[in-house]
Amino acid sequence: MEINVIASGSSGNCYCIKHNNKYIFIDVGVSASKIKNELGNIDRNSQVILFVTHEHTDHISGLKSMVKNFSPTIFTSEKTADILVDKGADIDKLYVLDADYEYDMDDFSVTPYNLMHDAVEPFGYKFNFGDNIISFATDLGIISDYIAKSIEGSDTIILESNYEESILKKNSYPSYLKSRILSNRGHLSNKEAHKFIGEMSNRGLKRCFLGHISENSNDYSLLDKYAKTCNDYYNVDTTVIHQKKSTILNI
Repeated sequence: MEINVIASGSSGNCYCIKHNNKYIFIDVGVSASKIKNELGNIDRNSQVILFVTHEHTDHISGLKSMVKNFSPTIFTSEKTADILVDKGADIDKLYVLDADYEYDMDDFSVTPYNLMHDAVEPFGYKFNFGDNIISFATDLGIISDYIAKSIEGSDTIILESNYEESILKKNSYPSYLKSRILSNRGHLSNKEAHKFIGEMSNRGLKRCFLGHISENSNDYSLLDKYAKTCNDYYNVDTTVIHQKKSTILNI
């Protein structure tokens, strides 16, 4: 199985899993033309499904163009759905999910779970493809016991590793923005992500991809060191996703 990372970071977020005759998207913070450039022409006989985590621009900026070009079935939380309708989602193809309930989607299942982030009702998602259980955990200020329990048993996690605290505090962001990022409803730091990978290594985690990385408050060479530690000491295959580089993740 492959995950096509079309974008990951503050400039846009969009992931795509091709499974049988389905294109399963997580967020659409890029244009339809960008998606076409990365994936090629999508077979008209294929089903396009979009799971939206929350309403921030870097996660839904391409919504209108996706609706126009691919007519996706859209799943999200109730409060996020209200916003998506205003942003151009087709209400006839928009479905509301509840957290902590496993939904059968024919040849895979998905379980949404609540995240701590400064959005109206943000979700993370845990996908079960039978041979692969993949969780998306980005845009979260903290990892609570509830979140750890929600994605327990995942083979693979796409995990936020947004900033290094010492770099964030020295950069030119205004104080209010730094406070937002550092808060429990902001973003996850490198150290918090590293600690969580260690905890999950005893709960079945095999692979972790570090994403949603800040270009201004992080350092890729430092992230590579964190990833190497996770590989060497936790025995978790850990890789860094570069923000402005499309990537195919092999699962």
